[in-house]
This record gives sequence, C-alpha cells and structure tokens, in this order.
Amino acid sequence: MGILNLFRRPPPITDVGGLEDYLDANAAFLVQKCVFEYSRARAGVFWEKLFKEKSFRDAVDIARWNGYPIALANVVEMVEGVLRPLAAGREAQLLDRMIEIGINVIHRYPVPPDEPSTFWVEHEEVFRRRLAEIQLAPPKKVKDIPLTTARAMFDLMPIHHTLRGEDFVVVRNHLRANLCRMYEEFVARARLDPLVEDVLAPPRPIRLPAVGAD
Repeated sequence: MGILNLFRRPPPITDVGGLEDYLDANAAFLVQKCVFEYSRARAGVFWEKLFKEKSFRDAVDIARWNGYPIALANVVEMVEGVLRPLAAGREAQLLDRMIEIGINVIHRYPVPPDEPSTFWVEHEEVFRRRLAEIQLAPPKKVKDIPLTTARAMFDLMPIHHTLRGEDFVVVRNHLRANLCRMYEEFVARARLDPLVEDVLAPPRPIRLPAVGAD
C-alpha cells in the first residue's frame, strides 16, 4: 500500500480540517526546504559532515521552529487571497477565521526543547500582526507575498552571518518560487465554494456526553 500511495492524488481540500492539514504541511515544507537547501548549498562538499555536528543540528532546529510561523503566515496569506473574492461582503470575517485557523495549526505542536513556555504565544502575536492588515489592499501577487518576511527568514539561517555574503536574494527567491508552486497545488486541490462556506460557518458546538451515559 505504501508504493500505491505514491501514485495516489492528494485528496481535495473541502473543509477546515483539510485546509489546516494543507497549511501545516506546506508551511513545514517551505521552512524546512529553505533551511536545509540553503545550508547544504553553503556547506558545499562538506554538507554531510556539517549535518552530523550536534551544534549545527541544534541551530537547524532553532531555525525551523522559529521560521515555521513565518512560513505559515505566507501560506495563509496566499490562501486568503484565493478565497477573498468568494467571500464578498464577509471579507473581514474570512480574515478573522483564517488567522484563527492558522493559530490552531501553530498550536498543534508542543513548545520546542529549550524554549520558554511562552514560545508559541509570542509567535502567535507576531502571526496576528503580520496578517491583520492584509485586507487594506487587494491580494498580493503570490510571488510578492514573501517579500516582507524574507529578511526575517534569512536571519534565521544556521550559517554564521560572516559566511552568508549576498545570499539574501537566493533565499528570498527560493521562498517566492516555492510559494508559487504551493499556490498551483492549492487551486488544483481546493473545492473553493464548499471550502469558503465551511471556513465561514459558525463554530460548531461541542457535544458533551449525557450525564449517566456509558
């Protein structure tokens, strides 16, 4: 079954649960691809040796966890831009829900090792501020979404700043290209009308078991 799954198309995105999975997987891919590919390119022929060093692996983990909310905000903004035209008259509600959905995705993960207990709470606030004003203008072109966050991602790279040279443009363009590919996947998989309706649907009440029920 594992081999067959390689040839199976990913399921359509029709509801909030599927959207959360999509956001999580693509944000993780975006930051991991950025961190690993850049580090490997910078290390050159010594990359295998470098990746065996515990101190470097620790630095990679710090970059990945701190970069995850940045990448997630980029993917959320891309999705919001696709869904906004279908939420005419309810745009503000859409943005509130997309921020809430993104925060739910962030809190799928425990606090990383050696980080303070407020780690995700602090990132949540930055995430909110990053997305709060995106509806003050029409949706950006997808390739332009990472422009405001590329520098923050670049500063997290686990390579000493004296060795980075002019690599910022490389990292920025890497983020732009990968987000464009994610956009193509999203519009191919998303069933936009049912997805928008589910995103904007009132919160479902939690059903508690009846008193005395087995």
